[in-house]
Amino acid sequence: MEIKVDRADFGKCISRIQGIVERKNTMPVLANCLIKAGKNGIEIMATDLDITIIDTCPAKVKKTGNVSLNARKLHDIFRELDGEVELKEVETGKVQIKATRFSADLTGINPDEFPVLPTAEGFEFFEIDAPTLSEMISKTIYAAATEEGRFTLNGIFMEKVPESELLRFVATDGHRMASIDREVQGMKNLKLSTGVILPKKGMTEVQKLISGVEGKINMGVKDNHIALKVGETLIFMRLVDGEFPEYKRVIPEGNPVKVSVGRDEFLKSLRLASVLVDEKARAVKLNFSKGKMVVESSNPSYGVAKGETECDYDGGPLDIGFNDRYLYDILTTISDGKLKMELKDELSPVLFTVDSDPKYQCVIMPMRI
Repeated sequence: MEIKVDRADFGKCISRIQGIVERKNTMPVLANCLIKAGKNGIEIMATDLDITIIDTCPAKVKKTGNVSLNARKLHDIFRELDGEVELKEVETGKVQIKATRFSADLTGINPDEFPVLPTAEGFEFFEIDAPTLSEMISKTIYAAATEEGRFTLNGIFMEKVPESELLRFVATDGHRMASIDREVQGMKNLKLSTGVILPKKGMTEVQKLISGVEGKINMGVKDNHIALKVGETLIFMRLVDGEFPEYKRVIPEGNPVKVSVGRDEFLKSLRLASVLVDEKARAVKLNFSKGKMVVESSNPSYGVAKGETECDYDGGPLDIGFNDRYLYDILTTISDGKLKMELKDELSPVLFTVDSDPKYQCVIMPMRI
C-alpha cells in the first residue's frame, strides 16, 4: 500500500474511531484500525465487535493494499502534522509515515487478523433528521443504567408508536426514566414489530458523529444490528439482547399535587443548593409552600445551603427528596419553558413534563431524607 492523504481529512476519520477501538482487550487487533486502499480512495474501519465504524477518505492511491495500524498512535501522530502526508508499506506489517519535517515507521498487525465486519446489505433504511435524532438521544441517554449486571437497561429502548408516524426512545436505570416521542416520516414502513435496545456506548458515539450535522441521515434495523449512514460514514451496532422492562407501568397517572416552576429559576436554585450537597448521598430536599419552592441541601461537614424560587403551587407544606443529579439531568436537557411536577406523596414516583414539549416526560423515584 502507498497513499497520500490530507492531514485534516485523514485526521477527522481517525478521530471518529477513538471511542470505539479497544485499548485493553485479549485481541490486540481491536486496538487497531484497518485501512483499505482502493483505486477510488481509502476506507478506514474500526470495531470492538459490538460497534463498527466504516469511514471513507479521499486519497491519492499509488499502490492499493490493506494495513492494520494502532488507531491511538495514528491519532497522536496526525494531530501534530500539517499538509499532505504519505503512508507507505515498506515491508509486511510496517508502514512509513512521512510529512514535512517528520517521519516514522509504525509497526502494525496482519490485516487478515482483523474481524469480519458487517455490511449495509439487507438493511432497510429510513430517513430521520440528524438534529431530531441528536435531541432524542440527549434527552434519554442520561437515564440509562451503567451497571454491567443490568445489561437490558444499559441502552435506549427504541420502538414505533402504533398507528402513528412517531418514533419513541426510552431509557431507565430503575430509579428514573426518560421518554421522548418524535414524528418521523416513513415510520409506518419501518419493519420493527417489537422494540429494540440500542447500546449506550454506541449511541454515545452516534451522538458525537451527528453533532453539528444538519439535514437527514439514514437508520435501518436488520436481525440483531442497527446501522446508520451519516454522509459517507457507516456505523453498525449490535443490539442489546434481552427484554426491556414494562416501562409504562412506572409512569404515574392521576397524581393530585401539581407544581409548575420556571426552568431557569429551578436550575439556579438547584445549583445554589448543590454547593453543599453530600457527595455520597447527593440528596436535596424540595420544600413546597404556597407560591414558593425551596431547594435545600445539608452536609455534616460544611452546613446547609438553600435556593429559593417562585412556583405555581396552592397546596399545604410538602417536602420531598431527590438525587440532585437526576434533577440536574432533566433541567439541562430542556432549554426553556416551565417544568411541571405531578406528585402523590413524598415516597411515590414523580412525573416531570415540560409545558413546551408534551411528548417528553421523565419519572424519578424520590429519596428518603
